[in-house]
Amino acid sequence: MDDRQLFETYKETVYLFCRYMVQSRADAEDLCQDVFFKAMIADRTNVQNTKAWLLRIAANECNTFLRRRQNGWAKELRSFMLGMPLRTPTVEETFEHREMVHTLHLQLDKLPKKTKLAFVLHYSAELSLPETAEVLNVPLGTVKSRINRGLKKMRKMLKEDPSGNWKGEETHAGAKG
Repeated sequence: MDDRQLFETYKETVYLFCRYMVQSRADAEDLCQDVFFKAMIADRTNVQNTKAWLLRIAANECNTFLRRRQNGWAKELRSFMLGMPLRTPTVEETFEHREMVHTLHLQLDKLPKKTKLAFVLHYSAELSLPETAEVLNVPLGTVKSRINRGLKKMRKMLKEDPSGNWKGEETHAGAKG
């Protein structure tokens, strides 16, 4: 696979992974560029699973970025969200979807870094558990326990959410009376 095919095939997957990890479009674009630059100059002759290999590079880049910025990125996101003008949605479902996504992102940010990384790789980048373990370079059981702990913690946090968005199994769209 040449560089162009590599980029065209995996650009969206890598971008979305970076976007979920850093919660910033501009930073995700920069990180995505860095990932593909490193991938294109690397020796790929022994790479068996290209997607997992690229996402490992992306995970390393995101971890480096987050480690450098530590709490700064959370402040940046809060500032961005507070600076956004409130828009009245055209449809109730659109508003509820945005509200749920926002709540989910806030709760996801509260997870420990290693748990969040496994969570995002498995659920957002749609990697299988073995692929996630390969990207993180940890045993499969470790990935399973991180994801399980993350699910339990997310359930607990979302049930305790003061906005009431996640209290029961029913969705707002399905709760019409």
